Amino acid sequence: MNEMMPYQSAIKQAEERFRKVGSSLSYDKESVFAMQQLMKNDFSLSTANKNPRSVQLAMHNCASTGLTLNPAHGYAYLVPRDGSIVLDISYKGLIKIATDTGSIQWARAELVYESDEFTYFGPAGAPSHKCDPFKKDRGAIVGAYCIAKTNEGDTLTEVMPMDEIEKIRSKSSAFVKGQPGRKGPWEEWFNQMTKKAIIKRASKTWPYTEQAGRIETAIAIANESEGGYELEDDGSKEYKRQQIHDAALGRHFRSIEFIKSELEREEPDMYTVAEAWREIPEDDQMALWLAPTKGGVFTTAERKAIKERLPAIEKQEQQQ
Repeated sequence: MNEMMPYQSAIKQAEERFRKVGSSLSYDKESVFAMQQLMKNDFSLSTANKNPRSVQLAMHNCASTGLTLNPAHGYAYLVPRDGSIVLDISYKGLIKIATDTGSIQWARAELVYESDEFTYFGPAGAPSHKCDPFKKDRGAIVGAYCIAKTNEGDTLTEVMPMDEIEKIRSKSSAFVKGQPGRKGPWEEWFNQMTKKAIIKRASKTWPYTEQAGRIETAIAIANESEGGYELEDDGSKEYKRQQIHDAALGRHFRSIEFIKSELEREEPDMYTVAEAWREIPEDDQMALWLAPTKGGVFTTAERKAIKERLPAIEKQEQQQ
């Protein structure tokens, strides 16, 4: 029997959590799409094999967003970026989530060029956009807009002039810190990134639904896969980090309470601590890993025990 390559093992290891998420996606189908995308070229395959952990996380993100990797739809892709495989969500994918959650009926994002005739009638009106789509040179891009129709029949329009687009691009860590030719998606796919940027902003004005968290999650994943954005000051970042930590604490209070009480014992049972820690999803484990000086639930000693002793327990379990 042929031994699985690291990236194949990673996709297989993602199966349990993929199914637990309970999305409408079929793991069997998505695992095939994932392998097909990673095998497209040597660079993708090499990155996946060198960093299989990133492949596993990308599959988890695929499940959490509910976006298929089927290339025929063009909603999301597995792509190599900065030594990792990430889930790259397209602007079409963000619109798909918004329509699936019932926030809107449909939405479109378009670019406006110098030679176009564009008239904006306010946020609650449909703009007038006249152009020759077959013209080879329509001039430079001057802005972008997104128009959406709500389930109540209302029209919502968001516009973004070029200076604001450039400002968002300037907040991209990958674009600012990267060398020419390696500045990330804003350098490679400017038009698509511009459409994605206007959709992200427009989504904040769309009607709220009980599943609004899906598009918020997708935008967070998209921002991270694009290299991250420095859009907040340090104070805002710390406040947001604390909120994420507190939300994870609320979801797993009993498990955390057990871990803390066990670690307080003179001779804690690290096997039961490891079991309780594994019950917490990895994303929430990361959220809970907040320093006690910044409001984290675990003390310095507890963090040290989890960091240093649990890996040894897991290694022992694998050897048994």
